[in-house]
Amino acid sequence: MLVALVVPPTLVVTALRVLATDTFVRFEYDRDGFPSDRYGLTDEERQSLALTGLESIRPRSDGIVLLERATLPDGSPAFDSRELTHMEDVRTLFGAALRAQLVIVLLLIVLAVALSRSRLREVVPRGLLAGALTTLAIAVLAVPFILLGFDRFFTRFHEMFFEGDSWRFSDTDTLIRLYPERFWEDVSQLAAAITVAQAVLLAGVAWWWLRRTRGRTA
Repeated sequence: MLVALVVPPTLVVTALRVLATDTFVRFEYDRDGFPSDRYGLTDEERQSLALTGLESIRPRSDGIVLLERATLPDGSPAFDSRELTHMEDVRTLFGAALRAQLVIVLLLIVLAVALSRSRLREVVPRGLLAGALTTLAIAVLAVPFILLGFDRFFTRFHEMFFEGDSWRFSDTDTLIRLYPERFWEDVSQLAAAITVAQAVLLAGVAWWWLRRTRGRTA
């Protein structure tokens, strides 16, 4: 069912919306054990550049221009051409995901209203319940993969959404210095947790909606 198929990616995008915030970046940098920069940037300098990087991928921001203007303490450009190109790709992908999610949510609302007085009124709640349960089933398989084989998960994810080795950088590149592996491990784990929490909540709401719909039919 189409409704069920769109639920998992929609919930994942919601989790990414939560994490793609200044609050989360500051939270990460303030966490005990967050790795310091081995090449001289202070935590304040890194956090400022990391926030600029986050701002650059937001649809309504100035985009990559923000990164082109960014400099290191010595006045040199903070990001090279490969990093700028990758961040442009990230901005495009993130923007497309946000727009797709909005369209899906609006279509589901329209569909639910349109079918509310027909014999097909169960389609949306039944689809949402199936989608929530599918999300939980995927999580059962994916979460151990993320926790036990993060490097492999990280590689597969990038190979799926980015071309060639455009996403591979050295430890001395600014993007890696700002967003080390620990950052992405935390993002992956929290995104999974937020997605699962949404799926549990959605399953409860959809089950109640379905019961209520069937009660009216009886």
